[in-house]
Amino acid sequence: MDFDNILYSIVIVIGILMALFLFDLYFKKNHMKKGMSTDFEILFIISAGVGFIFAVLFQNLYEFISSPTTYHWVWKMTFFGGLIGGVSTFFTGYFIFLKKKYHNAMVPVTILAGGGIPLAHAWGRIGCTIDGCCYGKIVEEGSPFYWLGMSFASTPGVKVIPTQLIEAIFLFLLAGVLLFLAFKKNTLITLPIYMISYGVFRFLIEFLRDDPRGSFVPGLSPSQFWSIVLLVSGIIYLILLVYKKKLYLQDFDVDTIENKD
Repeated sequence: MDFDNILYSIVIVIGILMALFLFDLYFKKNHMKKGMSTDFEILFIISAGVGFIFAVLFQNLYEFISSPTTYHWVWKMTFFGGLIGGVSTFFTGYFIFLKKKYHNAMVPVTILAGGGIPLAHAWGRIGCTIDGCCYGKIVEEGSPFYWLGMSFASTPGVKVIPTQLIEAIFLFLLAGVLLFLAFKKNTLITLPIYMISYGVFRFLIEFLRDDPRGSFVPGLSPSQFWSIVLLVSGIIYLILLVYKKKLYLQDFDVDTIENKD
């Protein structure tokens, strides 16, 4: 493992630790039952581990679909694969092990998740910048955007659009806004706002990406397909919250969330 890979791993761990710290801080701020944050943090760590596995599996699926006759296993990851695997594991673990103990506890969890996911993801994109993956299209000399170009170890001798760094900046800004809404307003719209915002952003920035990642649906990159799914899901989720008038933590009985019996 080279130095860049070590730094990549370090920044990802930083992102996960920051998300865990905010998780604990948010639960304490809202006076949740002692030990509740610990149970969910353990589930979060397990889900993150499963997410990494799914991130690799999804990337290999795309590689196989793209070139089934020449396919070979690759140690690459895709964010949406990790998100799907991690979220599925988290929900499954909650309903099997924690729902009886902490009824409706997913309410505060989803409030913070809206800001926590992009924060951890932003650090991941910093790791991508260091590692030189997830880069954009070549910027030719003489182009008005040449100043924006960067050269990475994976793009020797040419400058490319630093899409990974652009995405990191976007995610940090988005996380800042959503974490403010979570801590100050206790509003459930943080998660659908994240889903809608990132779905739109990711769909558009994919037009600037130029690293090979296989295929999934003809005419779209794999991430564009999942961006559409994320966007539509976010819109439906937001509509349901508005329709049911369940927009804030105080719309729920905290005692039922903690289940103090």
